[in-house]
Amino acid sequence: MKKFPNLNINASVEIKCTDNRESKAIHDSLLPDNVNFPKNLELDMKTIDSSISLELKFSANIAEEENTETLLNTLDELMEHAGIVKNVIKYD
Repeated sequence: MKKFPNLNINASVEIKCTDNRESKAIHDSLLPDNVNFPKNLELDMKTIDSSISLELKFSANIAEEENTETLLNTLDELMEHAGIVKNVIKYD
């Protein structure tokens, strides 16, 4: 039986904010996105002063149907939500 290799991808994103208020608002708004993740994806999120650090870990067996689109779609959604919050705060 042929053994397929595992695919592991780690992605780090830093969102720089104008101040601690903005970073807390974005962090808190992204918390609901951090539930019901696919089994092959993990997200670690924390605020550091006026920045937010996102660490995503994706792993899959190449023989399985899971693919990197899961990671890319999650990153896209997180960035979209962070952008919306930044715009709302700007006019608050």
